[in-house]
Amino acid sequence: MCSRLVSLLVAAASRLLPASCGEDGGDPPPRIPVIVYHGLTTDSEVTTDQQDSRFFEVRLSAFEAQMAHLHEAGFHTITPSQYRKWVDDLAVSLPDKPVLVTFDDGQTSTQLATSVLERYDFKAVMYVVSGFADGSFGGPHGEPGWYLTWEQLVEMRSTGRWIMQFHAGPRGHAYVNDPADPTCHRYYPCRFGEDDATYRARVKGDVAQGLGATRTAFGLPEGWHGSTFAVPWDDTAGPMTTTEPWLAAYFASLFPVVFVQESYSGEADNQRYRFEVHNPIELDEFRAELDNQRFDRE
Repeated sequence: MCSRLVSLLVAAASRLLPASCGEDGGDPPPRIPVIVYHGLTTDSEVTTDQQDSRFFEVRLSAFEAQMAHLHEAGFHTITPSQYRKWVDDLAVSLPDKPVLVTFDDGQTSTQLATSVLERYDFKAVMYVVSGFADGSFGGPHGEPGWYLTWEQLVEMRSTGRWIMQFHAGPRGHAYVNDPADPTCHRYYPCRFGEDDATYRARVKGDVAQGLGATRTAFGLPEGWHGSTFAVPWDDTAGPMTTTEPWLAAYFASLFPVVFVQESYSGEADNQRYRFEVHNPIELDEFRAELDNQRFDRE
């Protein structure tokens, strides 16, 4: 009887707590920065040319300085599940200064990040493209070994520093050249002359195959989608929503959080903003971006 009474009192007290709170029991943070990287490089050259593949390869020295700043400023990395609960104002324990560090695509060079994450007891999220992990694509210029294999991704996950989430299926991140639609080159938002039913079946099929491959590779439960999703090419935002408005609603029906970058225009269709770090960004700009109001929950 006594233990049951204690349980009832604890349950009643928990209902009086705020839905989301920091580790000190205070109010939830109004803002959580979300940072996205692609590749890393030991090449010291800085390029401002977005057509250069090195533009999206952050110099390892810059990445190390950015992670050091987060640590020195008192930030602690969180998981996609924690972030999703914070967005939805659900009960979640958070550090005083949370940050979500993410990587897209699964480039082989991201292995360089593991030791840096270990140094500061950080975790990072990898958004996986099943077509890349399958070995179906080379790098920007066809380079072999540009993307991590499933085996390498599983090994990275086993370090405890990486959390895997879904990014795209076997063709979902492909750059497409199709005479039926020569102005559009992205697999998800472009119709390439298809009718509604054919187009939607193609997109849904790619997502289903990619999610299935991800579950199999990492031993995830049937029906797993992940707490967050990163859209390839920002395909649910900006002009793409007017080109194919169905796509944003479809992604929102599957994923609690849908991350976009440069095309972010507000929290619609579960969309949340990420700050994309690329080669020319230096530490002062990185520090300033952590206070961007686009990271606010409201």
